[in-house]
Amino acid sequence: MSEITFSKTIQSIHSEIQGKLTKTNTIINSYISSDIPIIPKLGQYFLKKKGKQLRPVMCLLSSKMINKNYSKLKTDIYMSAALEFIHAATLLHDDVIDKGTIRRGQKSINEIWNNKFSVLLGDFMFSKSFQLMTQGKSLKAMEHLSEVSSKISEGEFLQLSNENNVNLKSTEYIEIISLKTAELFGAAVKVPAILTGKKNQEINNLYKLGINFGIIFQIIDDSLDYFGDKKTGKEIGKDFMEGKVTLPIILLLKKVSKHNFIKLKKIFTKNIRNQKDLNFTFSQLEKYEIKKDCLNYAKKYQIKSEIILNNYNNKQSKLLKDLLVSSIKRQN
Repeated sequence: MSEITFSKTIQSIHSEIQGKLTKTNTIINSYISSDIPIIPKLGQYFLKKKGKQLRPVMCLLSSKMINKNYSKLKTDIYMSAALEFIHAATLLHDDVIDKGTIRRGQKSINEIWNNKFSVLLGDFMFSKSFQLMTQGKSLKAMEHLSEVSSKISEGEFLQLSNENNVNLKSTEYIEIISLKTAELFGAAVKVPAILTGKKNQEINNLYKLGINFGIIFQIIDDSLDYFGDKKTGKEIGKDFMEGKVTLPIILLLKKVSKHNFIKLKKIFTKNIRNQKDLNFTFSQLEKYEIKKDCLNYAKKYQIKSEIILNNYNNKQSKLLKDLLVSSIKRQN
């Protein structure tokens, strides 16, 4: 029996919802058109590398899992496209805030053009997401999805105000990543239930499922900043150099000696960190087996999610369980 890997699970999920995902991408491409030539030029460049498209994929998979009339539904396609536009907008703004130069293996918009173009394209994509939400023909779904945009901004504010904060608690970290990352997944998984008038209990359970997945995804992403390799496509030590205090550091600071706690505190409160600082931090992370602690932390959310998925017994719920397991093991 072959091992369940993240990339294989994503491929299987894409196959499961391929028809609607193709339609979603057709809609996305049509919505980046404009009479202003620079807009489709930038939009096409940015969307050329589509990535995993996890948010629209989660939306469509959830829709198929809970709706017997899935094949007849069209509103979920428009909402999945809206989710991708919201995500794209946040990435474009993030690259400006974080001075990112690479996005999905190619130069970022702000690197080739400049910050102004990146911010404006992000704004354009946000506006397109709201246009798409109206196609969902559900005021309640639109309300929930539009609320996510403000929550993402709140998460970014919270993260920015806690940079270099070595006193950050794990509960505060979870609050940051819940707003910044997990809320969009929560919306993706629950919106199909809202569109088809499911009961509040099911909507809330699906929301929790999406939130849990988003938390797992971000914990592993933050862990890969230290424990990944060149194959991950993520620049090792990027968060560290930016002074972001993420879960690996929060867990490490609970274990180190008083002397090394003070040393790490000095490293994270400096304006600029260097390779020597990173090497020391690496050595401490390895000494106290923090990678294992991060995985165990993520597994708590996996267990909670599997309890929710046990309410369903179909191919889609099985794929979501595989996604939870492989997300924790992922290397990209």
